[in-house]
Amino acid sequence: MDSKKTNADFLDNGYSIPYPEDPFEMNSGPFYVGEGNNGETIVSLEVARTQCNSGFVAHGGLLMTMADLAVCHEAIKNLENVRALTVSLTANFLRPAEEGTLLKAFPKINHRTKRTAFMEAYILADKEKVLTCTSVIRLISST
Repeated sequence: MDSKKTNADFLDNGYSIPYPEDPFEMNSGPFYVGEGNNGETIVSLEVARTQCNSGFVAHGGLLMTMADLAVCHEAIKNLENVRALTVSLTANFLRPAEEGTLLKAFPKINHRTKRTAFMEAYILADKEKVLTCTSVIRLISST
């Protein structure tokens, strides 16, 4: 996608806002979820000035929020009446992501049981890895 994407640009390209009722994620993002060519989940966001720290790069909390959304979304993908609760998320910050950069997170399930998902993800900023993480997600029945 080109820089300076708007909400409509993401939505017109098959992305959706996964949790529009979540006030923290909407105020932090919004984040957009779509699918890659092989059906893999992609969470995307263009870094705005309001999402940067004093060095005008994406705030670490923004990157961790994006990673958490990605692994939680993937952990419960194709499961009905299940919510995701983060038990742990260990992040490695690799390089800064500048204002205006298009971020894309790619989550992966390493192992999933009935109650727990063991996840990993990475975030790219214009094709350069800026964060990797591992996470343990508790799967909770919402019925």
